[in-house]
Amino acid sequence: MSEQSRLVDARNSAFIAVTATYKLMHRNITALLAEEGLTQPQFYALRVMARHGPTPMKTLSDELWVTAANITGIVDRLESKGLIERAASKEDRRTTIVTLTAKGRKLQEGVAKKYTKFIQKALQKLSREEQETLRGLLARLQDEMSDLDG
Repeated sequence: MSEQSRLVDARNSAFIAVTATYKLMHRNITALLAEEGLTQPQFYALRVMARHGPTPMKTLSDELWVTAANITGIVDRLESKGLIERAASKEDRRTTIVTLTAKGRKLQEGVAKKYTKFIQKALQKLSREEQETLRGLLARLQDEMSDLDG
């Protein structure tokens, strides 16, 4: 086998490993959140609001990497569950601000603990150094993929 063929095989194997790992983690996190009646985008939106406090919908859209139309749907569903409230900004009525309700904060905190516990369990067999190496390698891959994305 040529060096070029081995390089192609190594790249394909690495890509398959990253993809398979993502699928497993996504499936497990989706199941964990479904137990609480949330989707991943809904949980991530709650997490952003917990971190920032009252948040413009544009900020949610940017941080979740979704369109304005998608964030509207996410916010609609969270509001219908009584987890958030929305109101026009006092400074700019064109801007909608979303805020966690007490019920939303309580749910977000409880789910965040379960989420953190899952991640800790998923990575527990890797040493701290291995986790840092993995993070660094995945960050480099993410940068490369972002460059390809345009």
